Amino acid sequence: MKKVIQLVKAATKKADKPLLEKWFSEHECMALPEVATTRYFTFADYRPRLHAFNQLHDWHKHYLHPCFPQLLGLSQHISALSHPHSPFSLIGLVHVGNEIRQYQPLNNDELCLHCYFDKITPHQYGVQVDITINVSQGGQHCQTSRSTYLYRLPSVDILSNRATSDPVPSSEKLLPLPEHSQLQFKPGIGRQYARISGDYNPIHLAKWSARLAGFKDVMAHGMHVLAMALSRLNHNWQLPIEQIAIASQFSRPVLLPSSLTLKSSALASDPPTPVHFDLTNPSAPRRKQSVMSGEIRKLSVAKS
Repeated sequence: MKKVIQLVKAATKKADKPLLEKWFSEHECMALPEVATTRYFTFADYRPRLHAFNQLHDWHKHYLHPCFPQLLGLSQHISALSHPHSPFSLIGLVHVGNEIRQYQPLNNDELCLHCYFDKITPHQYGVQVDITINVSQGGQHCQTSRSTYLYRLPSVDILSNRATSDPVPSSEKLLPLPEHSQLQFKPGIGRQYARISGDYNPIHLAKWSARLAGFKDVMAHGMHVLAMALSRLNHNWQLPIEQIAIASQFSRPVLLPSSLTLKSSALASDPPTPVHFDLTNPSAPRRKQSVMSGEIRKLSVAKS
């Protein structure tokens, strides 16, 4: 019942459009809402969701998938965005980027998640907000996960403008993965991931609900897309499990259904060399093929 009330509250909250439009037009300094939450999860709390998540993303390691803590913290994202001090509405927000800093692997044990607003900045298509989750286990800070969401202002068409203004992607140097380079996103995957994550944003559920939210078509959850890509990358290259940063950007949504190709550079024997990856739609025009790009690199600085 608590989750239902939270979802209803989030769905009915309206954005402070005058304030957001003022920030967008004047590029003013934006004060961060004073909203933060801390939650603790025992293994028993998240075990069923972990099993479903691992099955969906073909993850078979003894440590947690780097994207799983953010799934656990989604309710904290929702609480932050739907808080009275937040100028954003949850409905219609687009996940445009992510950064995960993994300091050490997370095990099937109690987790502590501290969630807060990190940064609000003007964007060429509206206003974007960063929400960060610090993940601790056994008293150690193990991971920082930062998600960037875009609130599209009504006067800007993000889908068409991004498609026409993006430069030609430079993925020619990247090659399809040696194994399992094709990623299939089926028509109902948005509803399936929503049942695991609790993210019932209408843009992920059906075409008609996506249109009600102002989008032309239904699209996959950004974290599901990233989690699938990381599972495939790890299957091919056995990525490092600690002291790494995973940065990703979505250049356009993954519309459902889609069949995409994951390309990457090889994991070098020299650890400081980043692994670059690019998720592409080979059936789209050349300028519109890249849907997500990113890199995985070793950390050389202290935790931040």
